[in-house]
Amino acid sequence: MAENKASFILYCDINGLVNQLPDDLAGQLFKHILGYVNDENPTSDNLLLNIAFDPIKRQLKRDLKKYETSTCKVKRDD
Repeated sequence: MAENKASFILYCDINGLVNQLPDDLAGQLFKHILGYVNDENPTSDNLLLNIAFDPIKRQLKRDLKKYETSTCKVKRDD
């Protein structure tokens, strides 16, 4: 995550994906997401967890790029 960034967006459209996971795996996915956004570089040998996490990770990266672009623009304009 970006330095000094205390939040991230988790989109409602992942609800269908998460609801298809068993509760224990959904919990692991949530912990994996939190580890990722806190720069803990989580890894897993669980194929299903990795498949579920991949689109979320890609969206988090897109959002971070937008955040960094808008933050840099605001700082440049100051």
